[in-house]
Amino acid sequence: MGKYTFFIIGLIIIFAILQECECRRKILKGRNTINRKYMRPMGIPAWVVVLLVGIGELIVGGVIYLIMKKVIIDPPITSSYSLAPQSDP
Repeated sequence: MGKYTFFIIGLIIIFAILQECECRRKILKGRNTINRKYMRPMGIPAWVVVLLVGIGELIVGGVIYLIMKKVIIDPPITSSYSLAPQSDP
């Protein structure tokens, strides 16, 4: 994959999730001006946003688990003490 592939995919997802856009347009009618508002819906439905957030949380949780397993759980326990010498009577 290219150098900026994940960056571009992330930008596409962010732009698709952005909130609705409100646009205003002035319409001149004689001496009166009329303001009209237009609403553009989101690029993807809300259930897709919820699905993407859930998948993202699972991926982040898996990565954190793997890092913690490698750093905390897997290293061998090293003892910092030694047994006292025993003498036979």
